[in-house]
Amino acid sequence: MIEKIKEWLSKYSVVLMVGSFLLYSVYINRADDIYSYVKAWYVLDYSYGFGSRLLIGSILHLLCGEVVMDAAAYHFVVTALCLLCIAVALFAGYVYRRMEDKYTKIAVLFLIVFYIASPASPEYLWTIENMGRLDTYLFLITVLMAFVYFKVKNVYIRYLLFTIFGIAAVFIHQVYFFLFFPFLLVIMLQDIWKSGWDKRKVICAVCSVLSISGFFLYMQFGSGIYYDYETLMTRLNEHTDLPLDGAPMEAEYFWTLKDHFYKNMVPEIPHHLKYGFMLVCMLVPVWGGYLWAWLHAIGHSHKRQKIKYILMLCTNLAYLPVFMLMNDWGRWFAALFIVGFLDIMLLAGDEDEGMCHALRNLGEAITCNPMPFILAILYVVTFEKFEGLNFPEQVTDFYYTTYNIKNWLLHH
Repeated sequence: MIEKIKEWLSKYSVVLMVGSFLLYSVYINRADDIYSYVKAWYVLDYSYGFGSRLLIGSILHLLCGEVVMDAAAYHFVVTALCLLCIAVALFAGYVYRRMEDKYTKIAVLFLIVFYIASPASPEYLWTIENMGRLDTYLFLITVLMAFVYFKVKNVYIRYLLFTIFGIAAVFIHQVYFFLFFPFLLVIMLQDIWKSGWDKRKVICAVCSVLSISGFFLYMQFGSGIYYDYETLMTRLNEHTDLPLDGAPMEAEYFWTLKDHFYKNMVPEIPHHLKYGFMLVCMLVPVWGGYLWAWLHAIGHSHKRQKIKYILMLCTNLAYLPVFMLMNDWGRWFAALFIVGFLDIMLLAGDEDEGMCHALRNLGEAITCNPMPFILAILYVVTFEKFEGLNFPEQVTDFYYTTYNIKNWLLHH
């Protein structure tokens, strides 16, 4: 009996490690309240209109009745965060168990620890500025899609689930199309290439992408709220004891895209470009590590596989619109790094030859000289988790410390 328990603990050690750490972090580190900017979306439902961001509020009204209480909404968020932690842990453990080679196991374990330590860890979703963000549910759905790919063998059911999950994500928040949808595209590309361009899969993938894209376009341009701003706020306050901020309601439902760009984005451009550039430079170990794996996979592959990897990398172009038109660069960076991690893990779990070759090289490098990789983990631990609008404090601290040292040197 004891031997069986030891064997089980050994088999699921990664799941237990990741799950325990993340759940403990939720337990002790989560913010005490839903971030004020997003509270209204736990009250809005389809009686207010038909558009994106109304699905979560509709679910809460089904659970709570006509009035959504602050405590109920908060517990709903915490439950979703716990489910996300479990899903991430199960995904990490599943990919790790799929690795048969010692070196690829070491590489995958390193990537898992490196990701959990990074600013894009799921912990970013329970900081003060992100607690209750709808990104929580988008991330959860994205991880579930990976399980659909690995576990659902029937082609039609698999792509039907992809489509349902994708449309549900757009209903939760239309920004899914730019943040996490690229991962679904990578899944589909991998599935199509692995099958040798099976016509059924190509047709299903095209139909799924067109369906999700169509719903996104409708949610972005053809839907909205039934009421004017004053009536909307009056109704909202009648259906909750949550203290609601009117600013996001006005911005999200009564501003045009042009308003968003000129009122939100333009004033922040100098700040975003300066600190965004510094953040990219300071987090070279994260994006540089991901890029290293892709380049090694491409270098080891024949021409047809190279095209697949290049197309997969091109899915990251979807992030350009949100970085150019919207302010919350912390959230966009988090999603970019999350999808980068999930892409590599998915290909590893699917025993993709090129990516497994890259990870084998990584594992051998870690085995021969572990110190740089340990230092890389310790380095990313020094960063706080991504916020919404704000950059990690370490970026601004680095800038001002460097600036002060420069002034001191010039005057001495």
